[in-house]
Parts: sequence; structure tokens; C-alpha cells
Amino acid sequence: MSITSITILLLFFFIFLFIGIKFSKISKPKEFLLMGRNIGFWLFFGAYTGASIGGASTAGFVGYGFEQGFSSMWLIAVSGITLPLFAFVFAKKLNVFGRINEAYTLPDFLAVRFGERIRGLSSFISYLRPVFIAGLQFVALGIVFKVAFNMSIKYGILISAVLILVYTVSGGQYSAITAQWIQSILQGAGLLIFLIAAIYYNGGLKASFSNLHKFLSPEKLSAYSTDFSVFTVWIITMGLFYLVDPWLYQWAYMAKNAQTSFDAMVAVSLSSPWGAISFMGGMLIEAATKAKLIALPASIQGDQVYLYFITKIINPTIGIFLLVSFIMTVLSCASSFLLNGATLLYNDFLKNTKISQKSNQIKLSRLSVLITTVFGIATALWVPFLIPLWIIGQGLAVSGLLVPVFAAWFWKRGTSKAAYYSLISGLVTSFLYSIYAWVKKGSPNAIVNGFHFVHIGLIVSFVFMIIVSYMDKKEPDEIVNKTLWTKIPWE
Repeated sequence: MSITSITILLLFFFIFLFIGIKFSKISKPKEFLLMGRNIGFWLFFGAYTGASIGGASTAGFVGYGFEQGFSSMWLIAVSGITLPLFAFVFAKKLNVFGRINEAYTLPDFLAVRFGERIRGLSSFISYLRPVFIAGLQFVALGIVFKVAFNMSIKYGILISAVLILVYTVSGGQYSAITAQWIQSILQGAGLLIFLIAAIYYNGGLKASFSNLHKFLSPEKLSAYSTDFSVFTVWIITMGLFYLVDPWLYQWAYMAKNAQTSFDAMVAVSLSSPWGAISFMGGMLIEAATKAKLIALPASIQGDQVYLYFITKIINPTIGIFLLVSFIMTVLSCASSFLLNGATLLYNDFLKNTKISQKSNQIKLSRLSVLITTVFGIATALWVPFLIPLWIIGQGLAVSGLLVPVFAAWFWKRGTSKAAYYSLISGLVTSFLYSIYAWVKKGSPNAIVNGFHFVHIGLIVSFVFMIIVSYMDKKEPDEIVNKTLWTKIPWE
């Protein structure tokens, strides 16, 4: 099984590498990083779906379903509310804004409204998220190598990063999005087959429902068993975050027109509940284990349940397909977020430096992908757990970005100075509280005294925005109106 899986993986790797080489002669950063702002509906929909379902959406969510039960499904349910909201409120206007202002990134949006002073800091905090998500995919593949091939997770992380880097850096967004479209088909089929397999090993659909109620505790079958503090963290980091997601801003800019941006994001948001399959599959695996229909190691970690199930328990032929499907899932997500990070790094840090003036811009764009990969490896080795790593990355970003971005969209009284201090105070306080949580409870993601670091960061960020804005001089309408939601046209 291992040999067959590696052979198929290498086959797909060379296909994606060929795609990358085909587009390797592109000459403009806009083409390398944004695919020329010309993505049509079907390519947008398929590629975004492929990129949005990653290692955490399969192995991580299966682990949460296995360990925590039905209530953990809120992790995806909250994004199922905010993603449609983003599509209806922001998708068209962002596409128009991007074309008017030649915007590449979310910091471009903030800089138009609040000045260049905020660019570096907003780009840094935006950059944290793709770095952490890329690292998360490296961890997911590291777990594949551990469970399927008995290799150290650290070595698996390094091998995974190199494989993803090679084909991503060659053709940029062209190779990544084309590959993601192919990968989305495999991963969608893989999730469905996994659910069918989990039902099969419980003895069928009727027996599955019976086993869930017979062998799982009432807490695991309840949608409301999660601690309230943890639930609010999920609402913020997995829900509200998507209203200021730098990755979503980049996708909105890439669509060929405003209508395509809107249509594709609505379609994507309607398909997002598909990820709930992972949670249900995890619960079914636990039920089958407790019913002694299958056997899992007593010490198995939640992140490893999915991969153990598909490599050690089910039919090897089906297992090979699911393993390859999972690897495709991780590759698509990783390549997309590497390019999101690279776009931020190139556009907001490297493009306007003295080094940039003497460098080939495409080479500088590719260097940005390499640097982002290195940082992703570092985060993967720092926190080698799927869902916690995801929440940390989005928690730090939303702590600083949510208040200034919403002020740019909707609040005329917000000032540049206030936005700057709001952003930096939210980031610093959330980071310091995460270190405090790490010292007190051994995890930066822990709840301490009823608060998560994202609670502290958002409160402080909001207070600074309000107080400093009213202490500062009101800014002219011609600046305010550039990002004000009511002033940006729909088409």
C-alpha cells in the first residue's frame, strides 16, 4: 500500500510540476501572484474549494469529531454563516476596488484608507495566517508519513514542504490554481467515500445511528456541550475572521469581474457544509471502536485517527485512493496559502525596497514563496497539532485586523492614527496573552481565567480605535470615501 501510494503521489507531483513548468515563463508579478485578475467562475469555484479544504478539514476535524463529538461541528458551522455574508457584502466591491487601486492584498485596502504607515504592520499580521496555514498542511503531510510510513513527523514536514514548494514556485498562481481544480475533484470524492466507509464499518446506516446513541456519551451527541469560552473563540477565529481574511481579499481581486467574484463566492459558501463529513466520520469511527467492530491503538491522537483508519483498517484499494485524496487535499491548500503569503511578502515588503529596484520581479516573487515556505516549516515544528495551529494563526490575525478593517469599510470617523494603534495594540496584547497562556497551561491556545488571547486582543483593539479616533482630527472625505462601503460601486 505504501509503495503504491508513493508511486501515485509522485505521478501527481510530476503532473503538477509539468503544469508549473508550462507557466514558468510568465513575466509579470500580477500574473504570477494573481493569475492576471482573470479567473472565471468554474476555475474560481473549483480551485477555491480545493484550496479551502485542507489537512485540518479532514484529519483535524475527524480528530475533533472522534475526541469531542457533535459540538465540535461548530468549528465549520460558524464559517458557514460568515462566508455567505462576505460574498454578499464584500465580493463585488472588493473586485472593483482592486481594479481601481491595483490592489494585491488586504494591506493595500487599509493603506488606501489609512496611509502607508499601516501597510507594514497590517501585512505582518496578515502574513501570520498563511504562514500558519501552510505550516498546518506540512504537519498534516508529516502525520501521513508517520502513520503510513512510520517516519518521524519532523522529516515528513520537511519532505512535504519541499514537494509543495517545487511545483508552486515554478508557475505561481497558474500552476497552483490549475492543480487545485484537479485536486478538488479528488478530495470531494474522497470525503464521500470516507463517510460511506465509516458507515460500512458500523454495520450500515441503521446500525450507525444505533451505535452512535449506544456507545457515545450524551455530551458527545450534544451540540451544546462545548465550554462557552471555547465556543466564543470558535465564533471569532473560525467565523468573524473570514470577514477580514487576507486570503479571501486576494481571491476577490483575482476574479475576472465583480459578478464572477460574487457568483463564485456564493457557490463556494453553499458548498462549505461538505466539511461536516469529517466530524461525522470521526464520531462514527469512535462508535465502531467502542462497539469493537474495529480496533485503534489506545494511545492514538485525534489528528492520527483518519490516517490510521484509511491505511490500517479499510480495504487497501480504497485506502490507497483515500490516502492519495488526502495528500491532494493538503497539497492544494498548502500551495494556495504559500502564494497568499508570498503575495503579501512581495507586495507589501519587498516590492518597494532598494533590492527590488535591482532585481527581476518574477524572481523576487518566487523568492517570496521560498521565504514563506521556510516560515511555514518553522511554525509546523513549533506547534505540530492541526486545529490548534489553525486557531492560533487566525486568532492573532483577527485580533489586530478586525477593528481597523471594519472601520475602513463602515466608520467615517476612524482616523489613520487610531487604526495604527488599534492594530498594533490588538496584535501585541493577544500575543503576550498567548505567551502567558503557554506558561500557565502549556499551550498558547489555552483559556486562562476565562479568556483566550483573541478576546483580550479584540477588546484592546476596539478601545484604542474609539478613543484615539475621537482624540484625533477628523480626516477629509476624499480619503474616507475611497474605502467606505457606500461609496465603492458594485460593478
